[in-house]
Amino acid sequence: MDDGACEVRLRSGAPVWIRQVRSTDAAELQRAFALMSEESQYRRFLTGTPRLTDSQAAYFTAVDHVDHEAYVAHSPQDETYIIGVARFIRYRSDPSEAELAITVADSWHGQGLATALVQVLRERAKEVGVKRFRAEMMADNEPVLRLLRSAGLTGETVTGEMVSGHIDLGEQGPPD
Repeated sequence: MDDGACEVRLRSGAPVWIRQVRSTDAAELQRAFALMSEESQYRRFLTGTPRLTDSQAAYFTAVDHVDHEAYVAHSPQDETYIIGVARFIRYRSDPSEAELAITVADSWHGQGLATALVQVLRERAKEVGVKRFRAEMMADNEPVLRLLRSAGLTGETVTGEMVSGHIDLGEQGPPD
């Protein structure tokens, strides 16, 4: 299977590669997770998990590319050094919708990597019939809220410290 690899340029002009996750990426996902700050881990997983377990890493890399898809970003020099991940997992109750999740290494925040990952994932989701992403994040996570709003986040609902909403995939967000 073609892994959908493509080169993208970040706001700085720096190139990165984005490709579908592979089962062999499990150990690298664990390494990348361990390098995330506690705040980033908490904002992404909503828990202070100190490490990604072997079973979690296996789950995150055992994708079928239809109901569970994930893309990783890496530098052109080393395709095993993961700097970002975006994934969707379809809801069994409504296969036209999928949960969206994004993680970017702390040192790559603010460079447009998450935007690029969401765009690649959006295109793949549309190819396999996903019509809408649902997302949930911490209400104080302004960078992710800005990212998702620029991607078309609507229907925002605040419940305690959490915000949820959806992105209709037929509609493109404004350009960067």
